[in-house]
Amino acid sequence: MTELKFNANSCPCGSGLRAVRCCEPEPGALALQDNTVLLDSQGTEATRLFNEKKYAEAEALAQQVLDVAPNQRIALRVLFEIRKAQSRHEAATALGRRLGALAGPAQARAQANISFAQYLVAQGRHGEARPVAAAALKATPKDATAQHVMGVVLTETGGLQEGEAHYRRALKLLGRDDGLVLANLAWNLKLQGRMDEAAALYETALRLRTDNKRGVGGLAQVEFGRGNRARAVAVLDGALAQWPDDRTLRLLRVLADLAMRQPQAVLDRLGPQEALMAPEILACAQAHDQLGQLPEAVNAWMGARRMQRERSGLVYRPEPLLARAAAYKAYFTADQVQVLPRAGHGAFTPVFLLGFARAGSGLLEQLLAQLPGFAAGDEFAPMAELAEALPGLAAGADYPAALDELLVGDNLRLPDRLRAVYEEKRIRLGLARPGVRFITDRGLTNFWHIGLIKLLYPEAPIIHVLRHPYDLMLANMMHDRKFEGNAQAGLAAMAQYYALHAGMIRHFRGQLTLRYLPVRYEDMVAAPERVLREVLDFIGAEGAVPPGIGANGEAVPDPLPQHFAGRVPLYRHAAYRHRAYDAAMPHLFDEVRDVLAPLIEELGYGQGAEP
Repeated sequence: MTELKFNANSCPCGSGLRAVRCCEPEPGALALQDNTVLLDSQGTEATRLFNEKKYAEAEALAQQVLDVAPNQRIALRVLFEIRKAQSRHEAATALGRRLGALAGPAQARAQANISFAQYLVAQGRHGEARPVAAAALKATPKDATAQHVMGVVLTETGGLQEGEAHYRRALKLLGRDDGLVLANLAWNLKLQGRMDEAAALYETALRLRTDNKRGVGGLAQVEFGRGNRARAVAVLDGALAQWPDDRTLRLLRVLADLAMRQPQAVLDRLGPQEALMAPEILACAQAHDQLGQLPEAVNAWMGARRMQRERSGLVYRPEPLLARAAAYKAYFTADQVQVLPRAGHGAFTPVFLLGFARAGSGLLEQLLAQLPGFAAGDEFAPMAELAEALPGLAAGADYPAALDELLVGDNLRLPDRLRAVYEEKRIRLGLARPGVRFITDRGLTNFWHIGLIKLLYPEAPIIHVLRHPYDLMLANMMHDRKFEGNAQAGLAAMAQYYALHAGMIRHFRGQLTLRYLPVRYEDMVAAPERVLREVLDFIGAEGAVPPGIGANGEAVPDPLPQHFAGRVPLYRHAAYRHRAYDAAMPHLFDEVRDVLAPLIEELGYGQGAEP
């Protein structure tokens, strides 16, 4: 072969190609797709070199081919695989996107998009992977791998029931049980709260794929959720004996220690913090908190957040949230909402539990789930899904302006249709079973959607679980959870996000007539029977509150929300926990006092108001 000369005027994406052969192509620069086959032999040679791990030679040849024909499929695939292996993510993303967009046979396009979607999934970029996986599936709907990848993407982006359907189609197309697909289906069912089904599937999956460490971890989480804690611990201990260096399994074992309030075991298991990653350090923070070692707890979570900022570029980005808040407040006014049509009566009464993360809405849901006539809806199929779907259904503008379309023609009945979608998903989940009159909904993003709730369920009870803002700051800083806009980036970011959350609820309360009841976490743990009685009277539910009710009481049927896995007897030591921190570290909350002080007063937690 005549040697091809390469001009290394590299593209900014890092692919190694010239910009005009990569992200900044000149008009007409691409060869006709039929003509690129003339370079297939060179592409095949680059593939051979790659498979023989002669990466430098493979890279050089692929770049030479692509400088002549930037859309040569085989060479482009080789360079994509090389950049992916090098963890040069910007370059791999650019190359993968180009590869998936190439014209050609359906099978080739599908395989390219499957590979790119799998790469994005491995990066945790499930939202970006969704259109890529969809493109693969449309090209080859009978491809089991395409169905499987679509199931993964939907599961990880909240489309649990839709993801389940794709997993089952993948199994049907395979015509046999597959350990990886079954394990992923089991995880999907676990997220849906169908713990018994998930456990049975995991057992089958792990018999087929004994080396599936992620599946072993999933089984342990399911068993813990079912209340089989000894079994969960045995599964994790057995796995760690086989794979002692697996950090994910070790972290799951640590989280089990924390749930069982064995903090010293956590610190012994993890060792020095200098060698730990952020989620592990946050677990240490919780362990120190349980031991009463408050400065050590603060140092740990501050160090973990600093690590996330420095290594992962974690930064709070409030601008989209503030713009959204402004748009919602401008639209959802008393005059605007008053003229919009409402839905009629539904099949059951949803009970919306508002509350900032770790405020106690989960605890209230656990208590209510033990009473006759109640089912725990948790965050299954949240109201946010309806808000996202509305513009397409109403053929209108973006939400919430699309609600104007409800005033026109057949859209007058759209609130009833939206309510039917909301209810149908709960029926499919098994929540609307015989004897159930009330289904709780504690979607943490519902504070954005109180206006839509008012249209679909005008008389629905809304119970707002409150907790001292400083306690919320501490609890959320110590737990590894992602928030909108990366509000977990630091204490100041969390306080700003909390203020936005509170401001949205204040706005809706001021503009809409709501059936609204505030409930304090501190009262709930001090006098659960009295608070539950107040809640039941407010909802209009009959029946007595069992004496001595606790969050670890009777078992409740599937679907079982994830937060039920951590149920423990009611305790009071977390109420007003910030006082001990404030005493030990008087300046801890200085950077957020100005933001939170007005909210503390507004909620009745001001000086002299606390017990």
